Amino acid sequence: MANYKIHDNPVRDEWVKKIGALSSLAKGVQFLKDFREQYTTPLRKSFDLELDWGWIELKIEQKLALLKHKEMNDAQILNKNADGTDAQQLANQVLASMDRCNDKWEAEKIHIQFRQQWKPPLMPVNVFQDTDRLLGNKLMELRNANYYDMPLEELRKARGVNVVTLQ
Repeated sequence: MANYKIHDNPVRDEWVKKIGALSSLAKGVQFLKDFREQYTTPLRKSFDLELDWGWIELKIEQKLALLKHKEMNDAQILNKNADGTDAQQLANQVLASMDRCNDKWEAEKIHIQFRQQWKPPLMPVNVFQDTDRLLGNKLMELRNANYYDMPLEELRKARGVNVVTLQ
């Protein structure tokens, strides 16, 4: 557990400086993708920002949205990902991958990774929301009604969960 106040703390101050230094959309896209991979979702690599990751992610997203507005026109904002790729084409690829999937654990990873890699402002909201809905529908179909009937320890083992306890 962090040993500082939640608001106005040195961790947030450090990240505000890093975010403020972002000067281009390309740098912002990579910065947000790296941050999400490192510090967000159940697949994160680090729990170092246990108190602050959500706040920091929000600040990065705000900065990226401003950079998108500065560097993209309205049509691009509605149809292109922040990295310039076609949003619907990418969404179709992810949906095709999910359609081929018959394993609930793999489907869960596909859905989590889609959110981690493309949650707005990286992907236009209009494309992201519909894709996320379709991925979620398929995931729930694969999980079936017995998903939560599994004993907790068995469920943790099947999902590869490492239990972290705070002292």
